[in-house]
Amino acid sequence: MRDFLLEIGCEEIPASYLAPASAALAEAMKKALAEARLLKKGTVPLEPSGGLSPFSALYTPRRIALFIPGLPDAQEDFTELVQGPSKKIAFDAEGKPTKAGAGFARGQGVPVESLTVQETKSGPYVFAKKTVKGRATAEVLAEALPGIILKLPFPKSMHWAGTAVTFARPIRSILALLGDAVVPFSIGAVTSGRKVYGHPFLAPAAVEIARADAELYKGALRKAFVLADVDERREAIRAQIEKVLAAHGAALSEFDLLEEVTNLVEFPQAVEGTFPEHYLEVPAEVVEAAMMEHQRYFPVRAASGKLLNRFVTVSNRPAASADMIREGNERVLNARLSDAQFFWREDRKKPLESYGQKLAGVTFQEKLGSYAERTRRIGELGLFIAEALGADEATKARVARAAALSKADLVTQMVFEFTSLQGVVGREYAKADGEDPEVAEAIAEHYRPRSVKDDIPKTLTGRILALADKFDSLVGCFAAGLAPTGNQDPYALRRQTVGIIRIIVTSEFVLPLGAVIAKAKSLLPPGLSETTVAEKSVLEFIQDRLYYYYLDSYSHDIVRAALKPGFDDLLDLSRRLESLDELSGTHDWHKLVTAVERTHNITREFAGTGEVDEILLSAPEERELWKLYRDHVREITTLIDERRYPEACKLYEQTFTVPLHVFFEKVFVNVDDLQVRANRLTLLKKINGLFADRVADLSQILIEQR
Repeated sequence: MRDFLLEIGCEEIPASYLAPASAALAEAMKKALAEARLLKKGTVPLEPSGGLSPFSALYTPRRIALFIPGLPDAQEDFTELVQGPSKKIAFDAEGKPTKAGAGFARGQGVPVESLTVQETKSGPYVFAKKTVKGRATAEVLAEALPGIILKLPFPKSMHWAGTAVTFARPIRSILALLGDAVVPFSIGAVTSGRKVYGHPFLAPAAVEIARADAELYKGALRKAFVLADVDERREAIRAQIEKVLAAHGAALSEFDLLEEVTNLVEFPQAVEGTFPEHYLEVPAEVVEAAMMEHQRYFPVRAASGKLLNRFVTVSNRPAASADMIREGNERVLNARLSDAQFFWREDRKKPLESYGQKLAGVTFQEKLGSYAERTRRIGELGLFIAEALGADEATKARVARAAALSKADLVTQMVFEFTSLQGVVGREYAKADGEDPEVAEAIAEHYRPRSVKDDIPKTLTGRILALADKFDSLVGCFAAGLAPTGNQDPYALRRQTVGIIRIIVTSEFVLPLGAVIAKAKSLLPPGLSETTVAEKSVLEFIQDRLYYYYLDSYSHDIVRAALKPGFDDLLDLSRRLESLDELSGTHDWHKLVTAVERTHNITREFAGTGEVDEILLSAPEERELWKLYRDHVREITTLIDERRYPEACKLYEQTFTVPLHVFFEKVFVNVDDLQVRANRLTLLKKINGLFADRVADLSQILIEQR
């Protein structure tokens, strides 16, 4: 058994590429070793078991590495049965091998007398039993590694002169060790060996690694000013930043930035810097954007949360260089903040409302018109949604005003420089103009939630405006033929749809989706508003997003069952799901599912829509069922209308499960008399529809899994 260590040394790889590529490398190696019969019971564990996890890659901006412990020296020999020609071709009438039979045996490297005859679907055929000798692990790895490395996925790859090789960045070295031996292979002009390279400025000389040992490898690079273990590097950065922030009574909260910075450096050193306090006249979000997005600096706040005129940068140099690093970064940030302050002052010379006049010249999308047209649609749709929610006149006025100002900041100098601050800049300018505080807040909030982790808007105006904005995008893009395809979703319609779901459900809004979609469609430019595919396609898209959204909380069959009756009212759907999930853990669940499923199965092909004819009810069991239906239909319907689903489910189960069982035991439904048959099916369809059409189609439930 020998350990394996691989490192692909490169020029600096973009931070966002590293984690996906290293995960892909681990997965590709696991697959290749399994296919090569080098992952066997008792050898390489497939799950972490303390310390460095098998198949967990190490990476820095200049390397992607992988350590795999305990590979066997060679594949095990194995025996395989190879099918040859049919018996009548391989042997003559006397049972002697023909030329075909002898040739087959010779080709397989076995004596002709060892051939056996076995019966197949096509008749008797000859088979050769042969032993395949296992290849050395080093040989298998040398053959597989070039393809594995060159197939690593990157958003963009480079093709450098003189080779046909493409990779994220030029490959400069390859370390490949199995035990203490080099696994020999080449990629372009680079041949594998045992050398790695440390920090490009602090320790640029080659370092030889004696054997495939993860701790030896990490230790050698640590001496060469490289922390190869991403977890070690991240923790070092976090501890250094926390130490700086603690002095001001603050704590680290920018964890996404921490992850990015971890992948930008190899030997991290946190350095605190300052900037002139007068730049704090600019809104805090703008200052933070200048620091975080443009420079990857961490902002420093007081214990109260107020932004201070300080920052933390993470350099790729030792502490001895701190003064030089601080001075250079302060100079760069000062220039950035000077620009931001200039934009703030210039933009503030005019009220936010005046910028809205320029939106007519800014195209949102060719078929969907300008941002001025989009602003008008959002305003009208926002008022429609507010009306549907029963909002008061003051709320409607705030929605109309916020909609009119919602996109005005897109043509300001500040947003042109800091595009991620659209909405935030509008809010700050609206506040400075003396707009209603909720109107100003809604301008920023209507973009929320921007991600799965982002909060939904806090204000009612913001929630209504966010819904109007997202519905306009969703319906408009579908009508314009811009629906997402595969991984392509340029208008982020999947994210916006999840945002719609989260806002409606979290806010407990009773909002008819169909009516809102129809209204959004009616506001589209001529030609698009008449399209016949938009509404149906949008609803199907929302249904698909609902399914995946609720899979985080409920089983797939319960979600499908609840979606079947419809989802026009998302709050109602959410409450049905909660009730069904709770009920699925009780002893009555199986009986309820069986009742709905049996009535569904027997009536699924029945298209009748008439009423039950009491005269045709001859069997006492069917008369009893009809009586129970008439006696309880109003009460069950009322419970469903009032969204008292646990009570409705319980009453339905208590009313019908036993009588239905008796009915199916005693009464034959599909009799020859077509009128009687149709009457019985009508009765069963009504009983089924009472639950399946309003609560959930439980024929979707996989009862054996519960």
